[in-house]
Amino acid sequence: MNIKDIHNLEQATKKGRTELFRLGLGLIFMVGVMLYAAMKGATGESALILVIAAAIGAYMAMNIGANDVANNVGPAVGSKALTLFGALAIAAIFEAAGA
Repeated sequence: MNIKDIHNLEQATKKGRTELFRLGLGLIFMVGVMLYAAMKGATGESALILVIAAAIGAYMAMNIGANDVANNVGPAVGSKALTLFGALAIAAIFEAAGA
């Protein structure tokens, strides 16, 4: 295998690594929420229900945030009023602020 083949292989797998990294960040967030709920929550059987509810809540929070960003970024970038980077930066600021 020569250097060109290795470079082509690296380029082909780059997108997969990026997607795996994003999935990993989401899973780390969900596990963090579950651990927080387990430490602060009730004991016994209700603790398990609380942890499961926290995991579902974390998943829904990511979905709602992604939907909000898509609804705001899509028209702004599609009409060429903002660049993709600018629209994502504005969306990140205001989503973090709770808007």
